[in-house]
Amino acid sequence: MVELIVSLGRLSIGFLCLLGPVVVLFLLLHIHKQRKNVLLTSVLRELNRPDLRGLVRVSAQSGLFGADTVELGLRHCLRDQAWGTIEKISAQLAEHVRIEVNGIADCRARSTWELRVMRTRPSVSCCPL
Repeated sequence: MVELIVSLGRLSIGFLCLLGPVVVLFLLLHIHKQRKNVLLTSVLRELNRPDLRGLVRVSAQSGLFGADTVELGLRHCLRDQAWGTIEKISAQLAEHVRIEVNGIADCRARSTWELRVMRTRPSVSCCPL
């Protein structure tokens, strides 16, 4: 009876060693997909306005352990629309999310630039007189 319990214990440890990494990998991929979906949903919630429909292209990438990136294609938006969109989206996203903006229609050069929004409290400095 003891040998049966020991052999079942060894068998269960063997299955755990074989299937454990696969389960962990699937769990990490599921978390990665959920982070990307939450990020994309929060961006699309802000872009669901009648004046922006058909003008903005959105792409979201989520790192497994690192920073997330939202890429906005604003090539058909005017400058005021683009800045309003960037302000609204950056207010809703977490501080580790990077926003990349691709071009604005009325700019001289079509460019890609990165906007990083820092949400820290300003520090008060004490200056001796």
